Amino acid sequence: MPLGAVIEAVVATRDLAASVDFHTRAFGLDVLHRDADGALLGAPGGDTGRLRLVAAPDAPDLPAPRLWDIGPRLLGIYSRDLERTAAAIDAAGGRSRDRVTYPYGAATLSEFVALGADGVWWTIPRAVAGGHRPSPALEGDPARPHGELHTAVIVPADHDAAVGFFVEAGGLQILFEGEMSGEPFDRMTGIPADGSLRLTFLVSPGHAPARLEIMSFGGVDAEDLSGRPLGLRRLVFASDDPAATLADLVKAGGAPIDATSLRGPAGVEIEVRPTKRS
Repeated sequence: MPLGAVIEAVVATRDLAASVDFHTRAFGLDVLHRDADGALLGAPGGDTGRLRLVAAPDAPDLPAPRLWDIGPRLLGIYSRDLERTAAAIDAAGGRSRDRVTYPYGAATLSEFVALGADGVWWTIPRAVAGGHRPSPALEGDPARPHGELHTAVIVPADHDAAVGFFVEAGGLQILFEGEMSGEPFDRMTGIPADGSLRLTFLVSPGHAPARLEIMSFGGVDAEDLSGRPLGLRRLVFASDDPAATLADLVKAGGAPIDATSLRGPAGVEIEVRPTKRS
């Protein structure tokens, strides 16, 4: 059975209070549940595309990874106003990069990336009426500045193998593939001028958020940080048949962790839960 939407992206944090503060201030996410072990953040309108913060106070204090280092690396969220979002990220303690606009298929896309809390990088595209992927949070409230999580991004050592894992075994569909280099992508990401970015955008049927992106970089000195204990660690996917989906992923090379999860490309932990019916 195919994977569905990403229900939750799980981030390990040394300072739970600081991480909650950053994500609520930067993106206006609501705290849906909180206890001593963690917090679940999200936006009204749906049951997917949520952010779970897990307390890891004993984890070593590590420097932030670079955007292109191997591992589960970025999260994405739509914004109606990029300048307002960049200012909010910076005020909350993050670091935003330049806002850029570039061709994207038959249209154009305005976007920026930022380093947020816990060493997690963020990709923030501008939400344009009729021009963004489904977002129940934005569609349900025209005044809301941000949606739920739009994407989760992994940076694997082997791009083609990661795509094969999620498409052939996971049943996700390729919506977009491309390679970007030069201006403005080097300015947006910070890669060297002769570097390049390869992107594969994957969706489940219905394209519900959050979706999965696979990125890889050329012309960079990437470090393998797939085992980094802080930051983005796990993606929780929906499935109509979790046991069958997990079995398919294990056959494709996933390393079992327990009865509901395994380790996949770029070291990302993949958990599969039953699809929630409305």
